[in-house]
Amino acid sequence: MVRQLVGVFIILTAGALVLLAVHFFGSRPGLVAEEAMQTAAPQQPKDVFEFERARARKTELSGRLGEDDGFSAAIFFGGDILGSLEVCGCPKNPLGGVARRQGYIRLFAERYPGVPFLHVDTGYFFSDRVDPMTGDLAEDVVVGNEWVIRAYEHMKLDVVNLSYHDLPQLARCFRLEEFRRHAAETPVVKRFLSANVRSREASYANPQPYVIRELSGGRLNGRTLRIGLIGVTEAGNYRGREFSISDPLVAVRSLLPQVRARSDLVVVLAYLSPEMIESLARENPQVDVILADVGRPLWLSPKTIGRTYIAYSAYQTKLLGELRLYGEEQGGRWKVLARYVELDGLIPDDPAVEALRAEARHELAAVQRRLAERAMAASRRTRHTASGDGATFVGSRACQPCHASAYAVWTTSGHAHAFATLQKAKRENDPQCLACHVTGYEQPGGFLNVFSTPRLKDVQCEACHGPASRHLEDPTRPYGKVGVPEGCLPCHTRENSPDFEPLSYWAKIKH
Repeated sequence: MVRQLVGVFIILTAGALVLLAVHFFGSRPGLVAEEAMQTAAPQQPKDVFEFERARARKTELSGRLGEDDGFSAAIFFGGDILGSLEVCGCPKNPLGGVARRQGYIRLFAERYPGVPFLHVDTGYFFSDRVDPMTGDLAEDVVVGNEWVIRAYEHMKLDVVNLSYHDLPQLARCFRLEEFRRHAAETPVVKRFLSANVRSREASYANPQPYVIRELSGGRLNGRTLRIGLIGVTEAGNYRGREFSISDPLVAVRSLLPQVRARSDLVVVLAYLSPEMIESLARENPQVDVILADVGRPLWLSPKTIGRTYIAYSAYQTKLLGELRLYGEEQGGRWKVLARYVELDGLIPDDPAVEALRAEARHELAAVQRRLAERAMAASRRTRHTASGDGATFVGSRACQPCHASAYAVWTTSGHAHAFATLQKAKRENDPQCLACHVTGYEQPGGFLNVFSTPRLKDVQCEACHGPASRHLEDPTRPYGKVGVPEGCLPCHTRENSPDFEPLSYWAKIKH
């Protein structure tokens, strides 16, 4: 009898606790039921980018444009294209590219004709890769950067923030004679922005420290929205003589009163570390929005510090940021909310920008082929160097006699055909792509170009295990241990290989 009473008591107590929990959680404001179910799923997204990607793949093109939630205006933002106009990434789902970026904006304008918008870049839009022989910008880099200027002019970007990576090319196009030519042919250079980059010589033009852009019409209901934009960058590794870079936090603080007085919304475009971005927000509470770029493939969700809303550009603009602006809240501040649009094959290319990109690729391919042939001639005059322990690259065929089964697995893998994907895209001489499609690129004795080192094209055994000549000499030497997934992550980044999942990928190449 006692046991039965205890059992009834336990059941009643548990039931009461369940009802209490239902009452407590059910009365809390928060997500709607459908969204709550999504976030409670076993594969809960780690950040906003994963959430947007998962949701985007479940929708048609109209779904990418998002729900019409009554927003009044928008600011599109991206960054870190590194001097490239191309779509880039895993062949299964390559992302980004200026033609898709503009294609989405064109679709947005058609879908929301009453919504005025700005298009801005947060920085690192030029490449700063140097020629190791001269120490100056590589020839193909200069050509590619010029095409970026033309593309941004064609896309009518409203503001382009300068990062320290952009300054070597800026030293060319901001020489006064060149600047005048660019200002006439590609006026977007007059919209390059930086509050803390200043020329050291009178022979160079200065970027604007801030601009005020006005939006009107449509959903703004007869009023004009004045948006003040300030641009800043960290100094990074810039060592050039042409420009000086002052403290970005001091620069914003000194400009903020005059920009605030002329603006309804103050936006800082910041190419800074995450720590500096947060300090910027804490020290300048009058800043409404920071559109930030950390210059690395970090996936950071939007956040609010004090009254300042911070949203981060996606690396290489694989996802385009869309900051939606809503009517003024109490206190006179506008409500803002960022969403991200995955620029995959579902987004159609803008025809005019795609034609420009194709023209750029044709010219760049010719320049890069000439550089590759020049490097081939130079390699004939020099001896191949070895790695620190004296090992050199030998190619996968040298591994086959002792590792026949592993070699057979490799020959049927995507790694064995990695170079062909570059050839198909006419980028087989593009340094931005080669590191993850060949063996030993930019390493002693590794791949130089397809003319002089064809035996090292594709992702071969030594791409993961390292140069093997010493192992051939003495197979008992410890060699080539590779961890999974850490050995895969340098190339299988979340940007370039968004579907990468270590266990399933390893199963395809296990040996």
